[in-house]
Amino acid sequence: MNDRQLTYMLTILKEGSISKAADVLCISQPSLSQMVRKIEKEIHADIFFRHQTPIALTAAGECYIQAAQNILNIQQAMTDQIHEINTGARGTIRVGVPLQRAMEILPVFFPVYHKKYPNVELRFEERGSDQLENMLLENGLDLAFVTTAPKINDLRYLPVADEKTVLLASKQAAIASRIPAFTPISIREAKDEQFIAIKRGHSVRNTQDQLFAANNIKPEILFETSSIEVAKRSVPSCGAVMLCPKNYIDMSPELYETCQVYPVTGIEVERHFFIILRKNKYMNRYMQDLVDMFIELYRHRKVRTA
Repeated sequence: MNDRQLTYMLTILKEGSISKAADVLCISQPSLSQMVRKIEKEIHADIFFRHQTPIALTAAGECYIQAAQNILNIQQAMTDQIHEINTGARGTIRVGVPLQRAMEILPVFFPVYHKKYPNVELRFEERGSDQLENMLLENGLDLAFVTTAPKINDLRYLPVADEKTVLLASKQAAIASRIPAFTPISIREAKDEQFIAIKRGHSVRNTQDQLFAANNIKPEILFETSSIEVAKRSVPSCGAVMLCPKNYIDMSPELYETCQVYPVTGIEVERHFFIILRKNKYMNRYMQDLVDMFIELYRHRKVRTA
């Protein structure tokens, strides 16, 4: 195996076909197909099922691709270590962070880190948690801030905090006149309220759907949005309610003047905030410091949390 072959084979798998990979790699499809056949001849086994869309790995292919990823990761770790030795604290960290989380943490954390490491560039990718996990696996990121549950064996999940999901209710909503704020409630208490919902794919929406199904209720949904910020700011004026991570409410303390907050019972999977990275990722000094500094800031409430 050489670097070019490894990269080409991983690109074929990522793009789902030899033709698409050839376009991305700016080489001809016949040349790429010839390289694949040459490798398969050398290992005496087929790597891809070519007649599936997207292309799929054979058992031998899974072994080859895993070895390819391991080799490239080892080479990258070596490169990172040598770069750190040669240049000191100068480099780039590719950081994944959901947009809502970025609004919470970057204004506080970035100035602190940049002051200590002015020559380290932080390149941010703002995506959903599932997308960020996949980007880490594909070596598209160095680390990511996510709210999730540990589920991928090839990733390290470094715990930062547990986060509670609560019901945010406008003081105009009926529940606000019936139940004092901060009283733990069943979601059934809000079955007749109008909800503002986060779109499917977000962990808050997963929690909402689980609660509705477990309690056999179907409240009215006023509208859906992909932004927690949009939803929480719409609750007071719409006389509505929503399920929301409490730390996002604490980011906007003025909401306590127009809304009431209720802990919700019966949530099966609580939210957990992690920093995640590949298990075999080499952590140079300025990357390890990023992790340590952030956890220290977050746990001492210098970054807002529940």
